[in-house]
Amino acid sequence: SCFMRKVSVVVPVYNGEKHIEQTIKTILRSTYCDLELILVNDGSTDDSLSICEKLRKNDPRIFIYNQKNGGVASARNFGLQKATGTYICFCDQDDIVGSETYARQVECLETDQSDFCMCSTGRSIDGKTSAFEALDDACYEGEQILEELLYPLLFNGYNVPVKKSSNNRYPHIWSCMFQKKFLDKNEIRFRTYVNFEDDLLVKIEALSRAKKVSTVAYPGYFWRVNLKSETYAHKYVDNIGDKQQKCYADMFKCLSDAIHDKDVLELFTQVTFCKQYLEAVHNLTSPVVEKRYRTIKQYYAGMIYSRDFKHCIEARKYLKKGQVKPSILLPILAKKMTMLCYIMEILLDFVLLITLHSQTLTKLERRLKRS
Repeated sequence: SCFMRKVSVVVPVYNGEKHIEQTIKTILRSTYCDLELILVNDGSTDDSLSICEKLRKNDPRIFIYNQKNGGVASARNFGLQKATGTYICFCDQDDIVGSETYARQVECLETDQSDFCMCSTGRSIDGKTSAFEALDDACYEGEQILEELLYPLLFNGYNVPVKKSSNNRYPHIWSCMFQKKFLDKNEIRFRTYVNFEDDLLVKIEALSRAKKVSTVAYPGYFWRVNLKSETYAHKYVDNIGDKQQKCYADMFKCLSDAIHDKDVLELFTQVTFCKQYLEAVHNLTSPVVEKRYRTIKQYYAGMIYSRDFKHCIEARKYLKKGQVKPSILLPILAKKMTMLCYIMEILLDFVLLITLHSQTLTKLERRLKRS
């Protein structure tokens, strides 16, 4: 398989000294030889860069670029700019890629002539791996893309009256391999204004624009649940309401080209706002921001209740059974019981962290995660 087309793998690196060496090695161990590994050092202040440079000495497929710290989205865009491969994929600095992942994805893209390909994923907690998103070996076109992949992603966790697969789909971008010309032609890039949903936006854009999408059953990507990483360390996002509104507007613009059913778009708006309200609730519990009774009230009024609240909160009636966190918080929010909602979020987050540490409670944790 070494005389086929080149695959570019883009890895943003920011203070990843703990796992970056293992991640690089799992990528280079791939059975697909025609790879270039683009490491974008996003202003690391630890030993990440020297680890990358040490590995580059022994493997000419590694390319290192440095930029001032600009976040994951800007690092991925930078890597995308430098990539010379026919195909492109993204990997996070602490994750694990299966040895056959790239070979199988390329084979799919070549056979199906699809725009991009997704593999099944798993995750790794303290060295133990478990399955997460299971896909079939399949190729989808037209309406099938909407029903099998896009709608289940948009309405994940909600039983809306829309014809769609009952499988859960997730926003992560790292399980995808794209035709680079597909991304370029459609000008698909990561949005740097939003540091919490850049994956979701790109995934929605890709699924809305694609003519054909392939999926591979092979579990090709394991993400390491790092309890201290950004997702769990819980940074505070300033003016989250404005950013969410911009994010929603971008998604809606994309979707309205692909979806011609007004009812589906209306449901998308309601469900998305419900998810965004919950993100905003979560955002305020970040340990880095000082809270007083008055500022909490002001925050909820400005970031949540002012965003088409009365209409969109209605979508809570579509919540699937087992969505523990949303089914507790949304009814409290609907009654505008601000302080109770704030306190419940803190309690539920605490429970989530405990369950994450325990592999046996994985199922419960998945329900608690605000999807």
